[in-house]
Amino acid sequence: MDKEKEPPVVVTEKLSNLDMYGHPTGIRSIALSSDDTLACTVSKSVAKVWNVANRTCLRSLPITASSNSSLNTSSDNNGNSPSYYGLCVTFLPGNTHVVMGTREGHVLVLDVASGDIVYTEEAAHDGAVWSIDLRRPNPQQEAMALMTGSADKTVKFWDLEESNGHPMLVHSRTLQMTDDVVCARYSHSTDPTKRMIFVSSLDSTVKVFFDDTLKFFLSLYGHKLPALAVDSSDDDTILASAGADKTIKIWGLDFGDTHRTLYGHADSITDLKFVKKTHYFFTTSKDGTVRYWDGDRFEQILLLTGHSAEVNCLAISRNGAFVLSGGMDRQVRVWERTRDMVFLEEEKERELETMFDKIDGNRGDEGGTAAILQRRARHDGEADDDDMDEDSGGAAGDQKPQSAAAVRKSVLSVSSGDRIMEGLELADQETKSIATFRRNQQGKADKTEKKRSPNPLMLGMEPPPYVLWVLRSVKSAELEQSLLGVHLFDQNTSTSGMCQYVSIPCIAKMKRHEDTSFTCPTDTQRYAIIANRSLATPLRELRRLLKIRLAEVRDTVGFNLAALRAIAKISNDRKGSYHIPDGDTKDVWAGLGLGSDVAAALESKSNKRSGQ
Repeated sequence: MDKEKEPPVVVTEKLSNLDMYGHPTGIRSIALSSDDTLACTVSKSVAKVWNVANRTCLRSLPITASSNSSLNTSSDNNGNSPSYYGLCVTFLPGNTHVVMGTREGHVLVLDVASGDIVYTEEAAHDGAVWSIDLRRPNPQQEAMALMTGSADKTVKFWDLEESNGHPMLVHSRTLQMTDDVVCARYSHSTDPTKRMIFVSSLDSTVKVFFDDTLKFFLSLYGHKLPALAVDSSDDDTILASAGADKTIKIWGLDFGDTHRTLYGHADSITDLKFVKKTHYFFTTSKDGTVRYWDGDRFEQILLLTGHSAEVNCLAISRNGAFVLSGGMDRQVRVWERTRDMVFLEEEKERELETMFDKIDGNRGDEGGTAAILQRRARHDGEADDDDMDEDSGGAAGDQKPQSAAAVRKSVLSVSSGDRIMEGLELADQETKSIATFRRNQQGKADKTEKKRSPNPLMLGMEPPPYVLWVLRSVKSAELEQSLLGVHLFDQNTSTSGMCQYVSIPCIAKMKRHEDTSFTCPTDTQRYAIIANRSLATPLRELRRLLKIRLAEVRDTVGFNLAALRAIAKISNDRKGSYHIPDGDTKDVWAGLGLGSDVAAALESKSNKRSGQ
């Protein structure tokens, strides 16, 4: 018997890996090379190097304790090396290596070309390494230095040295803090005696130290929650900090004073970077937006939307030509600068319109026209079944959909509403001042009457005419929507108070037969007016005068219609006939534009002819 042939032995060898093009998890940090050609992004267990020009991924760098790493760790049951969570990254000079801080407290040096971890500082910190920054080189100091901030309440400084052709880190100094370090940054000065260090800690303060001696310089207070990002301008005149309290604070580095607090983000601000050689800066936030700010005028320039989740990090090119942003949506977005003009007023108006649209969309009380009609039909069916009378006061009558104004909020309506509110407050203050002046005059012994000087802010008018003037200054198209913005339940500036001011001059104008404009209130405003008993008397007087004026206008319109019908009838009768004037008719053109002497001569001549 022939022996059965043994199956051939197949030997496999791994030649290369096919990795995902993008990140499998959210991006935590992003860094640009010194020539702006490469970008490195970090997420859980992987870092990726990108070509900025053609937007392609050049290499994936696994953050694992591989066999060629100096990190002595054991493998799991499947033989896989444990992975680490990268939190921050920066390029080293030469753009051949990157330094990364991990959540486990390690500091790794990775070779971009090979993708290997060439040096590991095991347990560099006892907590997560949240921040890493490279000291800017200068001619006096050839040695490069690195700074890391960690949750173990320390800021450590590292010198870069070369070993076996690869850089390595040597611990040089340690700065002990009183709380966890959230962010640590170098200033941009190249003078060692003027270079500063900015450290943001978990106690919501930003502390400033000198780099050469680590001597304390300033402590900046003002944030209600920790500042997650800190950066200074190139000239080191201002410092900007952004935190979890959704605010941006701009500080002066001379005395540590607060220049301005900026608002705009709807959630925690995660990163902040200045544009080189300017006072403009970008911010990212968990609200999914990237915003562009002016640090001198304290204004927002642009709002960049596109991310579908919170944005964690950003990087800016040397000349500010483009900005990279990465977030939890696993996307790296490139924002390029264009030559288009940006008008701040248009940007503000666009942002307000977007905010109003979002508010109107979230309101959704009626649910659209189709939902209103369905509820109306269902209510009508229930009313027919129950045979309910409309005047019975049942609750079903309140469920009918109410009509709403066919208007939408705009910048003009909001500003007009604010102007009405300011006018009401000013009128209320003036009314109290007049009452106080009259009481003081009554309490004096001498009966000499003194006139009170008019208020220049009210243009010399009394409170009722002034409020009516403010209302008339609002465009009729914006008046109804502006009145909707007036707070109804404020004791001093309510709709009822406004009616008290307006009713007096309206009644006077109607009595003098002058033109008076009215606007019909909404249901909510009508209920507030009816509930106020002090308006009963002026409302009755307004109703009486309004009926009289309406009757007069109706009579005038009827008289004009009758006259127009008579003229039309006469015109139709004389269409087909030729009218010959009588001979006794007087010359109607006499004396028109000819002067008194000529008119008299013509009149005497016509009289002589008639006598003959």
